[in-house]
Amino acid sequence: MNAEQVTTGYKKLQDELFESTRRIWLAGLGTLSVVEEESTEIFDQLIKKGRLVEEKSRKRMSKTKAEIEAGTEELSEELAEKLDRQVSGVLQKLGVPSRAQVQDLTQRVEQLSEQVDRLAPAQPVKKSSTGAGTTKTKQTAAKTKQTAARKS
Repeated sequence: MNAEQVTTGYKKLQDELFESTRRIWLAGLGTLSVVEEESTEIFDQLIKKGRLVEEKSRKRMSKTKAEIEAGTEELSEELAEKLDRQVSGVLQKLGVPSRAQVQDLTQRVEQLSEQVDRLAPAQPVKKSSTGAGTTKTKQTAAKTKQTAARKS
C-alpha cells in the first residue's frame, strides 16, 4: 500500500466518521425538537386535565360543606329542643310554673279583677270597728290593681 492510498483511506474514514457524528448530532437535535413539541402538547393536556380535576374537587367540597352545614343545623336544633325539654322538666320538678301557666293565671287574675271592680261600687262600704272605713272587697281590689301594675 502506498502513502496515497493510506491518505485517501484515512481521508475517507475521516469523512465517514464526520458524517456519522453529524447524523448523530442531527438525530439528537431532531429528538430534542420532537420532545419539545410533544412536551408542550402534553403539558397543555395536563393543564386541561388538572383544571377538570380541580373543578370536580371544588364541586365535591361544596357539596360536602353543604351536607355538613345541614347536619350541623339539624343537630343544633335537636340539641336545643332536648335542652328545652330537660330545663322544663327540672323547673317542673322544682315547682316553677311554666310560661303558659303564668300567662293563664295572669289572664284569670285580670278577669277576676274586672269582676271585682264591677261588683265593688254596688256593695255598701262598711266601717270597721277601728274606723278605718275599708272593706275586704276594697282590700282585694287594691291588691289586684297592685299586681296588675307590677306586670306592666
